[in-house]
Amino acid sequence: MRTETLLLTAALCAAGAATSMAQVYSVNMVGYINKQIPQGYSMIANQLNSSPDNRVSTLFPAPPNNTAIYRFNGAGYDSITYAEGLGWDDGSGTFNATMALNPGEGVFIFAPSAFTQTFVGEVALTSTVNVRPGFQVISSALPQSLPIAGAPPAGLGFPIAAGDTVYQFNGAGYDTSEALDDGAGGVFWNPAPPVPDIGESFFFSGAQAAGNRSWTRNFSVGP
Repeated sequence: MRTETLLLTAALCAAGAATSMAQVYSVNMVGYINKQIPQGYSMIANQLNSSPDNRVSTLFPAPPNNTAIYRFNGAGYDSITYAEGLGWDDGSGTFNATMALNPGEGVFIFAPSAFTQTFVGEVALTSTVNVRPGFQVISSALPQSLPIAGAPPAGLGFPIAAGDTVYQFNGAGYDTSEALDDGAGGVFWNPAPPVPDIGESFFFSGAQAAGNRSWTRNFSVGP
């Protein structure tokens, strides 16, 4: 699935008055992601902090009519549906659904027809995704397509434990990758380490013995 990404490093420098020696320097990273949404069901992620918020209504102001988004809640799904000219409805009929999609989270989307979704915003330079035992839908908080295993910059730095399983939706079912104990204090992936696409979320089944973990990333730009 083709995804176009552009990240712009914005370095903002401001010097004080001629009589002042003070200088202020700040750095952030902004850009956009063009995500190709296929017809039917797919699993997606928002990996940029949008303005003014990350509500679905902000991220998807005018998708194809009857587009629906499903958020896994641990037991089932909370859903909202877009009605052209009215907005997003959570079943209340108010067309003012407040569901959000923040970096590190993930949802299913149903698209009646294929379209291109453009995410615009800032990269979360410091991010933490809470990883817990059992099933959840998560994603990388950073727009990078790398093996989930391995430390940055070669991998996504996921806190892997033996017994973890990743399920990537392929449009008809799931491609499964399982982390197994290698007998030497580490793990290996069967059949291979998963490599999520930019803008892709996935089902994750956390090993019970590993307990709660944090998937933390610190990403630096500028000098």
